[in-house]
Amino acid sequence: MADEHDPGSGQENDSASILYVYEFLFTDGSKKSFEVKLDYDTLNIVTQARASYPSWTALEFCQCPNCPLSVAENPNCPVAQGMVHLIDFFKDIPDQDHVLVQVRSKRRTIAKESTLQKGLSALMGLVMASSGCPILGRMKPMVETHLPFATADETIYRFLAMYLVAQYFAYRRGELADWDLEELINYFEEVRTVNVSFCRRLKAIDHEGATIRAVALLEDMADFTGFLIQSDELGRLENIFNMSMEPPRR
Repeated sequence: MADEHDPGSGQENDSASILYVYEFLFTDGSKKSFEVKLDYDTLNIVTQARASYPSWTALEFCQCPNCPLSVAENPNCPVAQGMVHLIDFFKDIPDQDHVLVQVRSKRRTIAKESTLQKGLSALMGLVMASSGCPILGRMKPMVETHLPFATADETIYRFLAMYLVAQYFAYRRGELADWDLEELINYFEEVRTVNVSFCRRLKAIDHEGATIRAVALLEDMADFTGFLIQSDELGRLENIFNMSMEPPRR
């Protein structure tokens, strides 16, 4: 068992940051680790600036049509900039059915045999939400309770919980709260646009590896969650809450 202050990489979490370590163990015995360091207060990713970035990371390169950023202030796409090291490593590695992925943090270690696509999807989702993208950044509260390899039910619950807590805080500030989840459906469309555009960015550099399929998996999950909410297919979850709120029988 890892030490309470050791995420497993030999580095301690300092009080101002949160560290996740994703380790991929391949069937040929090789392994590769990626560290994601987050600022404790903002949950923004902490990265070391590179001397230069590849041209495909430029904001204008396949820029998302709903992107609110300007080239003058943000020459590079935050998501692309945060993913350079992942794309560089996995660009020539095909998807694999059997990969052992270990995710270590100060809080816990999670290990799962899975496909490379699913392991990458969990890592990329963490990086994308904390990258500084103003659209995906609205999901940063989910980073606080990062859950690799979440099931569809778990993801739906966490999305709803995140959104409704945000509405509660809006209500406390005296703002209009979206208790009917109408804006959440619109937000899923915004996320889908970003995911589709990022896949287009990767295809434009002739990249067809596991990373594209990992982004597509995130897109599918967002679409599925949005569909369930829009079609009011939350009956099982509603029944569980209704039963839990029933007064005790005397």
